[in-house]
Amino acid sequence: MLLLERFAKLLAWCRPGVLIVTHRNADVDAVAAAFTLNYVLRSYGEGVSDICVPEGVDLASKKILSALGFSVPKSGKCVGKRIVLIDVSTLAQVEDVEFSECSVVDHHVVNSVVEVCGLAVYDPKAGATSALIAEALMNLGFTVPRAYATLLLAGIMFDTRFLRIASSRLLRVVSWLLDVGGDLEEVSRLLTHQEIPYSERIAKLKSLSRMGIYVVGEDNILTMTCVGAYEASSLRVALDAGSDIAIAVAPREDSARVVIRVSSRLLQEFKTPVAAELARYLGENLGGSGGGHEAAAGVVIPLISIRSLEDAVFQFFRLRGYKVRALDRGRWMEECT
Repeated sequence: MLLLERFAKLLAWCRPGVLIVTHRNADVDAVAAAFTLNYVLRSYGEGVSDICVPEGVDLASKKILSALGFSVPKSGKCVGKRIVLIDVSTLAQVEDVEFSECSVVDHHVVNSVVEVCGLAVYDPKAGATSALIAEALMNLGFTVPRAYATLLLAGIMFDTRFLRIASSRLLRVVSWLLDVGGDLEEVSRLLTHQEIPYSERIAKLKSLSRMGIYVVGEDNILTMTCVGAYEASSLRVALDAGSDIAIAVAPREDSARVVIRVSSRLLQEFKTPVAAELARYLGENLGGSGGGHEAAAGVVIPLISIRSLEDAVFQFFRLRGYKVRALDRGRWMEECT
């Protein structure tokens, strides 16, 4: 019942008016949770709520929102007296957001925002932020329209990779969403049949051509690359090609976004949330901040720190007793600096 109590406090806290903020380039989980919370708050008819997404939503989210009849939320600098951070584990994910008070709804294993905000609906075992919202509504007896049930299902399926990461608790939430009208067949169609844009295909190929290849321990393959966009897509290619730890660096004007993905094989060996721990370590040691899931995480570091990134990654694994060696350093450092 702790989740229900915290969610009830969140609803009361939001009633004077609130801005709902997701991480930049918001994925399906973040979008689903934000839209549903906005719907719930507006249903109560008190205060004003709206959604703001730094740098907009990703392509999968745009496709799903359009298919289900939702408008894409506004993007840009997010400013509000009270804000609710949705699916946000570090303030670096929302850049220069301005606020006086904040609350957070999130499920990432490593989360530094919980310490900043006064109120948190937070559970790293939830599976997805969408699942946290859905579970709270299920326990409240609050029935959502079919479109929102389908959107929440999409968020859950996206973040759990179609329930590859699941629990009996999560399955009860999924069952409830199906009972209230969620369309799993539609979710499957929208998430698995996506036309890949030309620019994304080019980004994937560039990431491969620049990739550095390293070995952690006996046979764990670590890859690092430099990309200008589509980091997540490039990392999926790396994992499919055999990487156990895949890192993509995306330089910006004065900072760089470092995105990390880890294979199931490596998670089983390490038995810790490797991606989240690596992101936090890099943030602490390179002057940035980061966090995320056990298998997917990100960190923002100063642009100048890119030259120290390889050494920091090596040191992270060496501190855990693993030798690291380079097979082919590739061109990623040259391209990123």
